Amino acid sequence: MSNESADVTLMEWERRQPASITGDPLWGLLCYREAMFLLEQTREDVKSFSESSIQAPAVGQLLRAAGSISANIAEGYGRSTIVDRMRYLTYALGSARECISWYQALRPSVEHPKTDERLARLERIRRLTLGLLTRLRAKTGKKHDSW
Repeated sequence: MSNESADVTLMEWERRQPASITGDPLWGLLCYREAMFLLEQTREDVKSFSESSIQAPAVGQLLRAAGSISANIAEGYGRSTIVDRMRYLTYALGSARECISWYQALRPSVEHPKTDERLARLERIRRLTLGLLTRLRAKTGKKHDSW
């Protein structure tokens, strides 16, 4: 998936969102919009996965992890301190990485042509979230481990 086609798809999705969501200052964060779009895509993906009892736990974990990315970004955005914001963004980063693992775990057992597109979107979310975390950490002046 090229960045150009990804941007067009995301922009089309963004235009369909209600003002009650787009009017929130949180909507200005690209990592949040990407994560919300990923969640919608993942909900559609899991419908196409087989309902095998072997896959059910992985499918559930994938959906939970995808939802957790945008939820933690939103939770962190509402926090009053930089340290609290960073904590929730770190949770979002962990959920993005978990989502990558679940898509990879399901790949051998699920013929799903969109998996590479989802992994590319997750890479963008991870990169955007890391950038935001790095900027926030710079504001605190604290040393930190690399992510």
